Amino acid sequence: MYKAIPYDYKDRNRLYIDVRSESEFEKGHIIGAINLPILNDLERHEVGWIYKNASVEEAKKVGLQHGSAKLLMFFETVENLRKDHPDKKIVFYCARGGYRSRSIALLMRSIDMPVYWLQGGYKSYRQEVLNVLQDSEKLPTFIVVNGLSGVGKTHILLELKKLGHPVLDLEGAANHKGSHLGAIGTSGKQSVQSFENEIFDQLGQVDHFYCFVESESKRIGHVFVPNAIFDRLQGGIYIKVSASLDFRISGLIEDYVSAPDFQHSFEAALGKIKPYITKELFSELTEHFKEGDYETLTQKLLLNHYDPIYYKSIDSHQHKAEFIVTDYETCANEIGDWINRKVLSQSIQPVHQHTCPAHSDQNPQS
Repeated sequence: MYKAIPYDYKDRNRLYIDVRSESEFEKGHIIGAINLPILNDLERHEVGWIYKNASVEEAKKVGLQHGSAKLLMFFETVENLRKDHPDKKIVFYCARGGYRSRSIALLMRSIDMPVYWLQGGYKSYRQEVLNVLQDSEKLPTFIVVNGLSGVGKTHILLELKKLGHPVLDLEGAANHKGSHLGAIGTSGKQSVQSFENEIFDQLGQVDHFYCFVESESKRIGHVFVPNAIFDRLQGGIYIKVSASLDFRISGLIEDYVSAPDFQHSFEAALGKIKPYITKELFSELTEHFKEGDYETLTQKLLLNHYDPIYYKSIDSHQHKAEFIVTDYETCANEIGDWINRKVLSQSIQPVHQHTCPAHSDQNPQS
């Protein structure tokens, strides 16, 4: 009864409470966990200094003093979680499943709160993450949605997910849409651990041998796709989505211009693109941006910069099917019908062995 429970990759019936400090939590945590630090960053630093420079006993006393002030907060949080989620296990965890999570869990147990603590803590969870992300045999066959910028690949993935198909959203996990414009509308910040944890969490919800994913470069914003996943993606089954230039332009304007930080972020992004385009094009783009002529701005960016780059990537793959996008929902339904026919006819099988092509399928960050 009073023992730690191991992390279970398939058990979605748990609520995790992370009792580490806020900076530990920000660096990486179990997806969906609540952060309730027993010691915040300042308190943890203080206790650590006393531990190293004074005495262990004194450090414990100071730690107990800080932690005891938060007991009511822990009690009320657990009580509310039990009311809202009566069928779920409440599991505390810290860095290694030691002093912090065990102490608070046992204290809650002593007042008849049926809680648990995680065996091995966050460290054991991270090991499970890496075990999955570094082993291609544990990954599904990727159905890779490929196409030019603006065709709405991410929107199509979201529609496929609504239809019940398994989807891996790498850009969502990276908190970045890719390319130098990809941070517009997001904070653009993501730690490596959080990126990997997000991918792991999404894969944990995949109960098919296949999974839809968007064609991506190795780098998305500030993070890099894990090698096994990128290799698996490169050896996946590619389908192509196409759309008219007008459709792409309107879709990109809707996705980007409405972002609260568009003006500032686009100006910064244009500066990063500058080394990759001619002076004449940069001058034209800057002028269109200042005038608010986003249609012409987007058209010139696509035709003179992004499309030539994407064509190289697209042409390097053989596509099993092609779909024309007139609206995202209809396209997702057509893709869903296609994959259902292929699965039922067994013409698509799990990819157990694959060879990565010699080229690098990079959708450049520029």
